[in-house]
Amino acid sequence: SRATIDYSTEALADQVVDLPGAEKLDFTFNQFSGYVNVSDTKHLHYWMTESQGNPETDPIAFWTNGGPGCSGLLGFMTELGPFYTDNKDLTLSMNPYSWNNIATMVFIEQPCGVGFSYSSQDDPMDKDGGDYHTDDAQSRLDNYALVQSFLDKFPSYRKNELYIASESYGGHYMPELSQEIVNRNTAGNDPVLNFKGMMVGNPGTTFYSIMPAGLDTYWGHQLVSKPLYDGFVDNCRNAPHFNM
Repeated sequence: SRATIDYSTEALADQVVDLPGAEKLDFTFNQFSGYVNVSDTKHLHYWMTESQGNPETDPIAFWTNGGPGCSGLLGFMTELGPFYTDNKDLTLSMNPYSWNNIATMVFIEQPCGVGFSYSSQDDPMDKDGGDYHTDDAQSRLDNYALVQSFLDKFPSYRKNELYIASESYGGHYMPELSQEIVNRNTAGNDPVLNFKGMMVGNPGTTFYSIMPAGLDTYWGHQLVSKPLYDGFVDNCRNAPHFNM
């Protein structure tokens, strides 16, 4: 039998008890969707699905999509979450390859302003957009704060092995967050995270790996014509840091 997790009152307030489209599906794992605050004004949205194995002992993994600016719910609903959304009658189907077969998954929407994540700061004189003005350095701090704040809301998971994962521009997000976790764990001023590793798929680490590599793939698989590919190359050569 599946272990029962002792959830906090704050966590239970976020529990998903009615999911439209899932009425005919048979699943027993719990789900939670809500916000974690990474500052007084930044509120980042998450959707967590318990492991279908043993959530008490299975790893917990945080997932965000890349972009920058892609919602983690893209991964949740079309890639590695427990449901598929491609039914024409708007019902959900179970994904047999969902990562929550073996891990409790936390899908997050970041940076602030992506998806349902929002800022409560309202300053019309702030031309930089206030909390919506970000970069890799700010994202690593906010993502670290998100992990810690999430585990404050779900303290039963602090003992579980922790992984972080992403794709595409996650080739920036995940190494940055990994370094922040390792540095903070070493400093010892924050609750130590049981960090075991990171995973990235088709990571965008350089200019070439983000776009031109994809164009090379199109040409290598003969998905585009030679004149069109030559046009890609001519345009890319005018971009900074390009080497093709």
